[in-house]
Amino acid sequence: MLLFEFEGKTLFKKCGIQIPKSQLIEPESQRVTIKPPLVLKAQVLSGKRADAGGIIKVEEQVEIQGKLVEIFSKTINGEKVERVLVEEMVEIEKEYYLSFSYSTEVRGPILTFTENGGTGIEEKGAKSFPVDILKGFHGENVPEKLKDTALKLWEVFTKYDCELAEINPLVVDKQGKAWALDSKVILDDDADFRREEKFPERNLFGRAPTGREIEARKIDEGDHRGTAGSVYWDLEGDIAVIAAGGGGSIVNMDALLAFGGKPANYTEHSGNPPREKLKKLTKIVLSKPGLKGCWFVGGTANFTDIYETLMGFVEGLREIKPKPDYSIVIRRGGPRDKEAFEVLSEIGKKEGFDFHIFGRETPMTSTAKIMVDLAYGNTSN
Repeated sequence: MLLFEFEGKTLFKKCGIQIPKSQLIEPESQRVTIKPPLVLKAQVLSGKRADAGGIIKVEEQVEIQGKLVEIFSKTINGEKVERVLVEEMVEIEKEYYLSFSYSTEVRGPILTFTENGGTGIEEKGAKSFPVDILKGFHGENVPEKLKDTALKLWEVFTKYDCELAEINPLVVDKQGKAWALDSKVILDDDADFRREEKFPERNLFGRAPTGREIEARKIDEGDHRGTAGSVYWDLEGDIAVIAAGGGGSIVNMDALLAFGGKPANYTEHSGNPPREKLKKLTKIVLSKPGLKGCWFVGGTANFTDIYETLMGFVEGLREIKPKPDYSIVIRRGGPRDKEAFEVLSEIGKKEGFDFHIFGRETPMTSTAKIMVDLAYGNTSN
């Protein structure tokens, strides 16, 4: 889970990292008690908010209300600004970048540091240093004046099971005091059970999860027979997608977008889930109004029982009953696929489902164009 800046700073504060005096403001309560000079900071999950006008400096008291109205009216990288962090301004002498994260290359935590903080640290000579997880971090590779902050950030990283704990910029004021002016914290979701600190659920887009997103995640709770629904997000399009496999799902979404399709959701299933899981997932995916098509797509599996998963899909279809409304394109391959396709053909004819079935001989991404043509009536192609 990616935290908002103000949430990350609550963890910083608990571990003793110095943060500016602040106040969280929502649209219905815009009374600011901090005196200027101050900074208004839009609370969004996307990066580069300063470039989008999401950080505004306020020098005079009379400017505050007008600037708040301005920042609350913004949508930054698709996220509507719903909260603003008001912070006391710090006189900056020097900016740095400091973070702890996990590296797949070294298979362990790394410290990343540069004496040039702010945006674009990749171009500012940032260097990374492996940290022995058994020995811990003891202040190596950072200047003496930043060691205390670095040790406390390491405490945040390990205590709260973070995938990333970042301060950018980490600044030193004219009195030599170090301050965390921003936070970026990503928590390991698999460690939620042992973390006392709980944060409101949100999806990758910064908003509260939809009802379908919440219901989809329940499918795998207490049932480890494959996965179906643990990854599910509602999107703004009109083509329902039930995809198989993580990498294949992403490739197919790219293909659908490339051919002009508008996905209504992103989800994936893998690891040979039983038919009841596919039935539940299908019902959730197809419950969205205004759909123009459904694309059941995946590569050629080695162990997933294609017959079982497709029969679960059919059981979900029977309850939703979309047959008069749109075409259903299926591309799958793997164990018992021919048996599944024969039964699907019979069901389609008997029950009126507009099935378009493709097996392993057809590239899965090419069926994206077929889906788009059927959904949007591009029959000339």
